[in-house]
Amino acid sequence: MTTATRAHSAFVNRAENQRGAQLVELALMLPVVLTVIFAIVGYSLLFMVQHTLSSAVSQAARSVAVAGSTADPEAAARQLLLNSLPSAMYPAGFSFSTDQLAGAADCGNALGAGTNPALSCLEFRGFFNTAENPFLSNIPFADTFFPEQLSASAVVLYQNTDAL
Repeated sequence: MTTATRAHSAFVNRAENQRGAQLVELALMLPVVLTVIFAIVGYSLLFMVQHTLSSAVSQAARSVAVAGSTADPEAAARQLLLNSLPSAMYPAGFSFSTDQLAGAADCGNALGAGTNPALSCLEFRGFFNTAENPFLSNIPFADTFFPEQLSASAVVLYQNTDAL
């Protein structure tokens, strides 16, 4: 047997011994790769929701500042969410609350807060529960990797049109 024949025979035997190795490697690595991809997509969606929630709360506070006490901040926030988020993500999981703040300290010591009856201070808060949203809760390992709740708040000093 010549050297070339022996080398070719060794190469063929080695190739036959390696048959199926790529399939085993794929089976071992695919769950890891898919988990990383789902985590990247999920966190991207969470960052988008957090940004949109912050914008919605700011827009709601602005609507109160512009219109006075007759404004409905929750309607303004929900309209911004409706315009900004895909329908699969909205409205499940979002909630809002408002608190009328009494003193100047609660309103960031703003000029005239607490002393002028025509000025009022309002805190508007928005929440997003990831477990209540079917789009995000169906991502694998969502309950392990994602926070339970996202939140944003804004405080606004506005001229109370009812007190004029």
